[in-house]
Amino acid sequence: MDKIKLPARKPRIILKEQLPDQRKFCVVPMRAVNDATLTKMQLRTLLAFCSYSNRSGVTWVSLKRIGEHLGIGVNRTAVHTRALIAKGYIKILYKGFAGQRAHTRQIIYDVSISANDAIAITGEKPPFMIEQENRQLNQLLKEKTMQKRGRKKKATVTVNTGNNLEPGQISNSLDENQMKELQRIVSPDVLAAAIQQAGPGADMAAVERALQRMLM
Repeated sequence: MDKIKLPARKPRIILKEQLPDQRKFCVVPMRAVNDATLTKMQLRTLLAFCSYSNRSGVTWVSLKRIGEHLGIGVNRTAVHTRALIAKGYIKILYKGFAGQRAHTRQIIYDVSISANDAIAITGEKPPFMIEQENRQLNQLLKEKTMQKRGRKKKATVTVNTGNNLEPGQISNSLDENQMKELQRIVSPDVLAAAIQQAGPGADMAAVERALQRMLM
């Protein structure tokens, strides 16, 4: 049984304290101040979401984190969040994945300004938008690469379409059977270029080598 070798020195473990919350203020829709239908917890929930939003009012904070600020569980936080959505203070822009990514939401400050307009004005894009743009860019680059490869292949390897050349028109060193064999592989133009490259009086082997160099 092999023995387990322990490192000569114990690994260094660096303990770092969690940085304190640096936020000192948040921007809240003014209409929430005069909205008597908002309960105390709904207003606190809105304040918490606003504290995590960027300049365009977009936030991708989790309900768990919001609940930690409010001192309540995820389910109760979800209830208050749904109420804020129903009252027009929050809108879901992108649905995340359970346990992986929270929803991306927008705080509605002005109903006349769309999320895309607000993001365009501030220039602050949420992660899901950046990922979508990267996927679209990668797909576009992939398509362009495939198109270039297709054009290159079409330009360098031409399939014979059935046009025949007379042996005497190109070279007297190749007999008729050899010419027909080569014409089944490449087009007449490519064959003529290969024979010219092989030189006057070239035999079958020399022409084939010229073709290989041209089609590499």
